[in-house]
Amino acid sequence: MRTNNVFVKSRLAAAIGVSFLFSGSLYAEEAAGEQAEKAKEKSGLEVIQVTARKRVESVQTVPSSVNAVTGEHMEGMGVHSVYDLTKFVPGLEQPQLANHSRLSLRGVSSGDNQSFEQSVGTYVDGVYRGRMNQQRSGFFDMERVEVLKGPQVSLYGNSSVGGALSMATKRPEIGDELNGNFTVKYETEYEESQILGGVNIPVTDEFAVRVAGKWRDQAGGAAFNHYTGKTENSYEDSAFRIGVVWEPNADLNVYLRHEQAKFEKHGETLAIYTHVNPDFTPLENSPLAAFGIGTGDLNTGNDDSIFNNGPSGNYNDSDETMLEVVWQINDSMSLTSITADSNYDYYHTLDVDMAPYNFMSTNTPEDYSQFSQELRLDTEINDQLNIMAGLYYQDADFNTGFDVDFYMPHVSTLIGSPLEFGSFSRSNYLRQNTEQQAIFTQFDYNPTDKLSLTLGVRYTDITKTATQGLRLLDIDGSTYDEAPYPEGHPFAGLTPALFSYWGVLKSVGAPHEFQDMVREEDHLMLQASASYHFSDDFMGYVNYADGAKAGGFDTLYEGPVTASPLGTSPGPSAGTPEDTEFKDESVSAWEVGFKSDWETVRLNVAAFYGVYDNLQTSIFNGSIGFNVGNAGKSIQKGVDVEFIWQATDDLKITANAEYLDFYYDEFQGAACSLTEVYRGEQGADGKCDWSGDSLAWVPEFTAVVAVEHIAEVFGDYELVNMLSVSYKSKHTVDSDNEVNLTQDGYALVDYRVTLTPADSNWHAAFTVNNLLDEDYEVYLTKIPLIAGAYSNGVHQSKRRINFEVGFNF
Repeated sequence: MRTNNVFVKSRLAAAIGVSFLFSGSLYAEEAAGEQAEKAKEKSGLEVIQVTARKRVESVQTVPSSVNAVTGEHMEGMGVHSVYDLTKFVPGLEQPQLANHSRLSLRGVSSGDNQSFEQSVGTYVDGVYRGRMNQQRSGFFDMERVEVLKGPQVSLYGNSSVGGALSMATKRPEIGDELNGNFTVKYETEYEESQILGGVNIPVTDEFAVRVAGKWRDQAGGAAFNHYTGKTENSYEDSAFRIGVVWEPNADLNVYLRHEQAKFEKHGETLAIYTHVNPDFTPLENSPLAAFGIGTGDLNTGNDDSIFNNGPSGNYNDSDETMLEVVWQINDSMSLTSITADSNYDYYHTLDVDMAPYNFMSTNTPEDYSQFSQELRLDTEINDQLNIMAGLYYQDADFNTGFDVDFYMPHVSTLIGSPLEFGSFSRSNYLRQNTEQQAIFTQFDYNPTDKLSLTLGVRYTDITKTATQGLRLLDIDGSTYDEAPYPEGHPFAGLTPALFSYWGVLKSVGAPHEFQDMVREEDHLMLQASASYHFSDDFMGYVNYADGAKAGGFDTLYEGPVTASPLGTSPGPSAGTPEDTEFKDESVSAWEVGFKSDWETVRLNVAAFYGVYDNLQTSIFNGSIGFNVGNAGKSIQKGVDVEFIWQATDDLKITANAEYLDFYYDEFQGAACSLTEVYRGEQGADGKCDWSGDSLAWVPEFTAVVAVEHIAEVFGDYELVNMLSVSYKSKHTVDSDNEVNLTQDGYALVDYRVTLTPADSNWHAAFTVNNLLDEDYEVYLTKIPLIAGAYSNGVHQSKRRINFEVGFNF
């Protein structure tokens, strides 16, 4: 007979949006559950409950595109991070770059600069995490993840102009017996071991505790380092969470959660793939030849080889404490308070020369602390009108930097200089405080049983106070900040004959410190929607959003250093404090669509159109710096499709797809790619016009198709087979949109089989990720310091084979 085992009933549809979700409201949960059961009986499809609009409702009534994934399915298919999740949600991208990762939804993302807040907001149990490193340790003991597409500017705010990820951890349950789960996994290709578990402890009828944790260790890696004789990168990942629920009466619910996590990665898989001329023909006379590195060593392609001799890797230590209090004032009014303190320390080091000699390395430290408070009042005026109003406050301190170490005499040999300056470092730094206050409200009005109208408004005031600077240091830490340059300074002794090397040296930057800079901005943002139920099975909707994302100060600002005329001393200018600023973004976006259920078929379609002004961009310049600024105007348009077919009681087929056309409508002054320079397309200022060009890392078409089949075997056992195929079309994989650095369309196939008994107290599973061992790239770019040299890239994981055993009690 059939069972309700979560590993069996987490149908494959969960991979692309089907899940059972729990409530965040005391009374709404029971009502929503009754609606879900009735809808399920009528349609035969599993009904989805979400909290996308901070109240419990069926996803089929939310007037926007939402994907939801259950925690059980995430664990089962090896989804440990947002990057893993991108295989199952079309339009969600997180390319792993050399120094950073960027989160993208429908093509909207933040550039590669630690000063940028994320355009796709991340929220855990209602707590905002504006920095990707707050989510470094990934997922464990999750109830669900909701992917909210399109701007989320009224209820969420916090620069979420591209969308939001709303995550819910598993909470303690009052009244149940002691229960929990324990899972052990082992992956053979990279020797990854993993232990996951959670225990629910109902202490009294009013009080319960949940303790959860994970430990993950990977000994192998995606690339073989010929210098060290080891594979890279290995890592350790551990996290711990304790949650407490106290419910003294039916009107008050108090939830306290504390979480700590550590993530440590050893080594990086950044490697030289090819070494080419500006016309992308092989470079025969490489500057690296002086070190015995031949052309063959520099054109290995993606053969899983690296030659790094310097230390690489990163470390992240984070903690977060949150307190949620929900008071049901009466049958029609509730007050919610969410107080949180979130912190992390992060350090990343990278051997960026990718060669078995000490030329150059980078170090990126980050220290972040954030306090936030939200108060939200939800009032049901009558059967037709509901009003939500709230206040939000956030105070965050962010200290970061970007250090580049140059090792002599190797660098001077590399650039062909006879000078023997000492090894030195360029250190950028930013010390910033951000204070934010917001007031928001949302009106939900149902003039008839079929028509629903929603209007949300948010006013936000943001003040950033910062100190930004750049220092030149010797390796022992002495500061080069005098002018003219003293003896021992990297630029001391330069003669007119050596100015040809200034093209490389200019990227070192101009020493400066801009103190007490202040940036103030305020935004009035709105979100509106209308939906109409043509029948119980078919709803049409339209929504509109007008919002903004905050500007800020560029950590990587190095001064407008330019080459000097022959016969004069190099004269880098530190510029002005205003030169460090980048502008805020703004968006106006529309979405129109329908959601429908017919017996055993669900079909949801959404068409969207958005205009983004001043998208924040950060583009690697091929030396050691980044060109940071704003694109004038960008156009986003596309279609989302979700299809679910419950063919039989035992067979379900799901398909999700997204078509996306996202391009710069106006972007003069963009950094030029190598091909654009070779073709002479740059202007007098050395910049290029990208108007009409697509954005980087934006496939035109993404899709996932999934099939699940359940079979009875051995009498009282069930065998669940799940197969999914995810596809991405051709797209560029370099921030400067280099046309010669593109990834062709590719598909990844994942397969999982699970065996479980009727009593559901254990399960055994076998999973293969990237079944066909597909080779693909997510990041390629210029080789630092070597003019006209492409390309390096980050090796990706290949086929992964996992064995798993889990127990429930």
